[in-house]
Amino acid sequence: MEPTLPTTDTALYLAPDHRLLRAVKAGTLLLVEEGLVELEGPPRWLGEQMLRPRLQIEAGCGHVFDEDGWIELSSARGARLRLVSDRTSGVNAVEVLMGRMRCLRTLENRLLAAVAAALRVRLERQESPRGPAP
Repeated sequence: MEPTLPTTDTALYLAPDHRLLRAVKAGTLLLVEEGLVELEGPPRWLGEQMLRPRLQIEAGCGHVFDEDGWIELSSARGARLRLVSDRTSGVNAVEVLMGRMRCLRTLENRLLAAVAAALRVRLERQESPRGPAP
């Protein structure tokens, strides 16, 4: 049975404490948009022993796969990620760049929201220097 490979740009959501098994081609880019993803890469043989490389990828970071194979993705708190196929399977460099830009835009919006919340708290403190009313 031939594995179903991701299309050129596949958005995925990992629910907390769930595992996802996917087939990927060499050159596929994994972008983590939100959360922390634990990745077990395609199996590799070292002599007579099979090893599965393990990585943790945080939001805003990515990983390019060196070889074809099955990967396992999981996240303790849930995560949003994107799989972008390589150029040899029909995706051009602009699409890969756009995927990265979407990820960066998400992080930028999250940072702006945190700064706005901090400024609101600071303004509230300046308006009521004695603290909150009883």
